[in-house]
Amino acid sequence: LRYARRDDYGTANPLAGDIKRIYTEVVSQPGRLLNDFRHLGFNESEGGRKVFDGHVQWIAAGNGLNMNYRFSQTGRTERNRQNHLYIEGRFPFSNTKSFDPITRDVDGRYERCEKSDTCPLAMEIWSSNEYWVKAASLMTTDPAGRHDLHDSKYARNYLMSSMQHGTANSPQGPGTPPGAGACQQPQNPLSSNATQRALWIALDEWSTDKRKPPESRVPKLKDRTLVPPLPQAGTGFPSIPGVTYTGLKTTRYHFDYGLHFYDTGIATINPPVVTPPYQDNPANGPIYPSYIPKTDSDGNEIAGVRLPDLRVPLATYTGWALRSGVWANHGCEASGQFIPFPATEAARTTTGDPRPSVEARYPTFAAYHGKVR
Repeated sequence: LRYARRDDYGTANPLAGDIKRIYTEVVSQPGRLLNDFRHLGFNESEGGRKVFDGHVQWIAAGNGLNMNYRFSQTGRTERNRQNHLYIEGRFPFSNTKSFDPITRDVDGRYERCEKSDTCPLAMEIWSSNEYWVKAASLMTTDPAGRHDLHDSKYARNYLMSSMQHGTANSPQGPGTPPGAGACQQPQNPLSSNATQRALWIALDEWSTDKRKPPESRVPKLKDRTLVPPLPQAGTGFPSIPGVTYTGLKTTRYHFDYGLHFYDTGIATINPPVVTPPYQDNPANGPIYPSYIPKTDSDGNEIAGVRLPDLRVPLATYTGWALRSGVWANHGCEASGQFIPFPATEAARTTTGDPRPSVEARYPTFAAYHGKVR
């Protein structure tokens, strides 16, 4: 539709010459598809021209789709306690070229398209949840987890601070907190919609007018806003009464699927051998170190795109959550948490909550409203 004057049967293309730009805007798993799509060179058409001009990638982060392997299952998605053995997270994790000390390879998702001059621009936008369940820090650090990577000239990276994997909705409708579901705390209602819309416009201006996009906004090793999840004291996250913190985070392994698997896509060991405990166990294979965003003393993340809800907060918002009931303290997968501040100083003192109360922060509604504006 974009390039051809007619199809293989001679039928004229009614849109010939009319299509100027093609962009995608996707959520989650389709974004992981496009990660593999770019890495495998499919943004170069059969005629050697560019397919997509740009991508708005929401909550895909640094993972692929279990694609291009024998018996692959592309519908799988890995989180804290599910589908670890369907390989979606493998080098290269980043759009930027880097060196993998495990495989000794040098690669990046844009390597092939750079050689053919068919690279799309990209706004890579993800939530805090991807750091906890998808090892998203590998999108912006080297595979050894020792230093920050520079941006690809084709892509910018944005963390939506303290968000879960999408937006939780209340069963009672707008204006009321969402429920906890299978989790220990109410889920996270933060919404990225306005930011995604702004970055969509910025992508079009970047592609069409060569206008520079907003700078990347992500936590970094360099300024210590990207840290290990344990010990808790090192993360900044406060000890809130009634809130459990375990530091549970998905471990990104280089699993042994047998000789030549990473070259041929054909596994001779499947599933790979796993030794309990699953988390951070070198017996399961070499580990790519990954990190999580550091928080302020309220438990809200410091780096990234901080919505007014975080800059003038009434609650702690997290990108991680734990299950309740019989599965207590297992990961609550894509969910985050909404943990309101104590309403009054008396309530704060009674429970021993270290977070200042709403009353102490905003003596009147007008004071709060003014700060939000």
